[in-house]
Amino acid sequence: MTLTIYALMFAALGIWGAYLLMKWRELPHFSNAVYNSMREKGLLSEKVEREDFQEAFIKCEAPLAASYRWFAALVSLSGLPMLVSGFNFLWDSIWRFSGAQPGPLESGYMFHIFMTFLVVMGVVVGFLYLVTSHYYRNAPPSLKSEIRRLEGDQE
Repeated sequence: MTLTIYALMFAALGIWGAYLLMKWRELPHFSNAVYNSMREKGLLSEKVEREDFQEAFIKCEAPLAASYRWFAALVSLSGLPMLVSGFNFLWDSIWRFSGAQPGPLESGYMFHIFMTFLVVMGVVVGFLYLVTSHYYRNAPPSLKSEIRRLEGDQE
């Protein structure tokens, strides 16, 4: 049952990855459509070249945040068995070195399961914090600011 759920989670991650890959691949075509639309509406001056706009659009509007989330989900899901087995090995070693007294600190009891949950959640939340802070430290600029930069650079 657990292996089936784990396989389904990887399947969902694969579908999400395929969707993201499709979005990345259609980005250049979509940038041309946005360029044409903005030129027709007068939101883009004649100074901005199509190639420069396409580069700026891909830089600003790419599904980068979703790609970071996908990567974090992949690493978290892949590392989950190692994390749980490593914690269980450490827990069992400490329990054995402390005399292996039967009782609530033994593996499989509610306290052990709760501590496993806390450690796994703490590690995953810490990893997500690192990934999110890295993304926001290096976040792409807005398309509006890039258009202003392109219009100002080519005067």
